[in-house]
Amino acid sequence: MSAEGPMSAGETGQASNDESVADAVDQKSGDVDRKAGDRDGRRAVGLYLISTVLIVAAGLLGPSVVVLTLTNRHTWLPSYWFNAKPNDWLVTLMVYVAILLGGYGVYLATRALKNGWAPRVQRLVALGIGTTAAITLVPPMASGDVLIYAAYGRIMSLGGNPYTTAPADTIRLGYDPVIAATERPWQGAKSVYGPIATWIQWFSSWVGGDSMQLTVWMLQLSVAISLVVSGLLLMKLVGPNPVARRRVVMLGLANPLILWTVLAGAHNDAIAVMFAVIALVLFRRHIFWAGIMLGVAGCTKLSIGLVGIAMLWSLRADRRRMIMLCLGAGISMIGLYAVVGLEALQQARSNSSFISTGTPHKVLLSFFDLFLPGALVRTVLAIAAWVGLIVVAILLSQVFPKSLVPQAHPEDRTPDAIRYTAIYAIAWLVTAMYSLPWYDIIAWVALAAMAASKVDKLMVIRTTMLAIAYVPGRDPNARQVAASLSDSLEWFSTRLRDTICPAVELGVLIALIVWARRGGAQWWPYDWPKRKSKPVTEKAHAGS
Repeated sequence: MSAEGPMSAGETGQASNDESVADAVDQKSGDVDRKAGDRDGRRAVGLYLISTVLIVAAGLLGPSVVVLTLTNRHTWLPSYWFNAKPNDWLVTLMVYVAILLGGYGVYLATRALKNGWAPRVQRLVALGIGTTAAITLVPPMASGDVLIYAAYGRIMSLGGNPYTTAPADTIRLGYDPVIAATERPWQGAKSVYGPIATWIQWFSSWVGGDSMQLTVWMLQLSVAISLVVSGLLLMKLVGPNPVARRRVVMLGLANPLILWTVLAGAHNDAIAVMFAVIALVLFRRHIFWAGIMLGVAGCTKLSIGLVGIAMLWSLRADRRRMIMLCLGAGISMIGLYAVVGLEALQQARSNSSFISTGTPHKVLLSFFDLFLPGALVRTVLAIAAWVGLIVVAILLSQVFPKSLVPQAHPEDRTPDAIRYTAIYAIAWLVTAMYSLPWYDIIAWVALAAMAASKVDKLMVIRTTMLAIAYVPGRDPNARQVAASLSDSLEWFSTRLRDTICPAVELGVLIALIVWARRGGAQWWPYDWPKRKSKPVTEKAHAGS
């Protein structure tokens, strides 16, 4: 009985009618959302396919300002292409459109899944594997990094050491068809990759011999397999929940932004991420072996250590398990680096002082370098980048969505580990001095296992812009580039990279901070200073 007394029969009937109307409105609204979700989902799949077709078509046109030139070709083996000698603007615009449509497709997919889009998971997996396979069958594009991978493998197969010998050093000793095919400015660069990456490069060279085409295709294949394995293992992590599995496929396995930035360029970041995902799978019940696999990931590329930091932070309440994780990682990393020598580790660390075009840091460097010593500016920017990373990570950790990975047992910290991986990866990407589009894979793989949030949209904007900024993405004066880069395209692509891209990247950083602050995140939510001063205060009160 309410304070105003019992309701009459008429009032009761009116209340029931109101509830029925409200339920009907909610149901109608839900139906509208589902219809919108289905429409967005169909459009997303269509855009994923169109993006893939455009990328494959650009590759099939053959060597150009976008597509790499592969020497000693076997026509019956992948990669496949025609020597159409396409116009530089044509292939560049094809890739621009592919990236834009792919990015918009990812945005539509996240919105569709949020609104209840429920396609069969098996069909989405087929979409991801099919698009991955299609792009693997054409030559790599945009970045010439895979050519230098092949050169390092060739140096090792010839008995050299890629950590102490640059391709240019070998070229001076005599002509080699693989090493001579590398592009500027990397001919004088020694390997900065871990021993696992180097051994994969060596194996590819062993299979490919003096054919750059076959050597590079083996490297492409290793990246494609890594992407598929990572996606399937993420599906294992999120469990049987179809909603979570659909998100994993659309953001992790079939994501056209990843397929362009990582697979189309054959970047070995995918291999490191695969080992990190294996480590996360083992993390549920085998901490030591998770550490071993984490070390293997670090021996592919050191930046994957972000996953290790995330794992350690998720175990911060359990020192024994933290020690086990560190022990496993230490054993594998020390053991593997001991095989190739300390020069490999020193080379890997050398990237830490670089500043890439496309970041706000490069703009600041160009400005302050006019009237301040360059070394001082770089030091200040490096400190600012590290402080920024910590601040952004603290803010995101307070408002970031929950993980879609279920807890397998009471001591399972895998959901926390993958959530912190997403937080640290995003914080690192938006504040780092050296950031390239294929680095974003670590964030996308972790984000695929997170609940939907505004971060999805911001990451779409970041990766799309950065990917476009690195097209054509090669030195136009390199003699291996099959077509000359027109003055208009060179000017346009340069302005995209050094002006528009830094502005967009800065906008994404500011938007992330604003989103976190509006969500209630504090700049410093911890009470560490208070804990230190509390005993002193209590002692003073006791004395009085």
